[in-house]
Amino acid sequence: MRTYLLAAVGSLGLIAIAMNAASAQALKPPAPGTVEVHLNGTLDVQLDAIGSSANNVNGYKLNPVGIVGFLRLYPGFDGMTENGIEYGVAAELRDSASTISNTNTGISGNSGSNSSLYIRRAYLYVGTRELGLLRAGQQNSVWWLLTTGEYYNYGDGNEWDLDGGVGNAVPNQTIPRGLFSWAGALYTTNKLVYLSPNIDGFQAGFGYEPNSNGFKEGINCTGGTSSCATLASAPGGAGNFRRKNTVDAAIEYTGAFRDIGFKGSVAYLLSSPIGNSDGTPIETIVSPDTGIQVYETSFKQMGITQISGQITYAGFLLGANVKMGQVNNGYSFLYPGQRDLLFYEVTGEYNIGPITLAAQYFNDQAAGAYLPQNGVARTETDYGLDVAANYALSRHFGVYVTYLYGHRHELGYDFITGVTGISVNNNVRAQAISVGAKMTW
Repeated sequence: MRTYLLAAVGSLGLIAIAMNAASAQALKPPAPGTVEVHLNGTLDVQLDAIGSSANNVNGYKLNPVGIVGFLRLYPGFDGMTENGIEYGVAAELRDSASTISNTNTGISGNSGSNSSLYIRRAYLYVGTRELGLLRAGQQNSVWWLLTTGEYYNYGDGNEWDLDGGVGNAVPNQTIPRGLFSWAGALYTTNKLVYLSPNIDGFQAGFGYEPNSNGFKEGINCTGGTSSCATLASAPGGAGNFRRKNTVDAAIEYTGAFRDIGFKGSVAYLLSSPIGNSDGTPIETIVSPDTGIQVYETSFKQMGITQISGQITYAGFLLGANVKMGQVNNGYSFLYPGQRDLLFYEVTGEYNIGPITLAAQYFNDQAAGAYLPQNGVARTETDYGLDVAANYALSRHFGVYVTYLYGHRHELGYDFITGVTGISVNNNVRAQAISVGAKMTW
């Protein structure tokens, strides 16, 4: 079970309440033969000031100041049978995102506000503290649950992760990409997850995702099309994002030496793209020496190693996370000829009473838009920095200020328009400062 209370301080409880509600079984099991129903949630509202390379493009100029926010609800229950078997349901509901139109209807118009809530996560669990826990549904796997070095317990709880907040309010072309473990591309899909009991500080687990679909996604499908959730192959494949037969495994160790706490983890993720049933080329590579053309018909298999660790002492925390392997940004499959990805992040925190101070730096080196002979450099380099200060007025109400800076670079690629083979907008930047309040229950 993932524990988010990194230290016994009030400032951490704000986000920990909500994250635990959707991520693990009950911290304290209910009495045998009973169930406990809960409806936790969080509401965040923030005033943002944003500057970026895309704030003024082709006559479209952005106001640098705006207000954003998000609502998340965590319904569920925890129960225990008379003979000690724990079971329950956890879910996360979010307000949906929308684009803005020039009329007075829709998400930003006079007719009201957001159109709907949607299921972000929903799963059931069953198990015992001695035998481990089995989870089934739309959820995180051990790629997040049994790894460390990545934290969302400060600032607005999202930073550059593109999971809401000020980072998502920045124009998309200038947002630095990072291969974070907490990724909607992974946790919004149906899977089975097993978490072992903790034995002398060691905990292991694995997950299996047959298809990259969520609840009710692709169940009303038509044979002979790519609309079915269980699609295994199709003429020309199904692009470089759709997965099948994804498995991940991890082992984590938590321990302490005197007043120093430490944690380390190793994880691996393996996945396959949808097959190409008729061999239609997805890419043509021309040899610069001979001019011979090679027609590639499949993406590379995805394989990623993750190594992470943290140490804690007297209110200080230092964490690091490294990922490497055959994958492109956004957990997409590589084309033949594209380089492997290397990602690392380092986070430091200091907690004293109701105050949390934190800073994070990450660097992501990936293939990006490169393809052989398309005039783009082989590597896209993205990096991001965030610094934040949080103050908890109570366990359920806090305020914060956070600053983000990001940079993207790839020679030959125009990040603003998506055009390849040109020397315009090969470097783009963004920065933002946000002052906000968060309430959880």
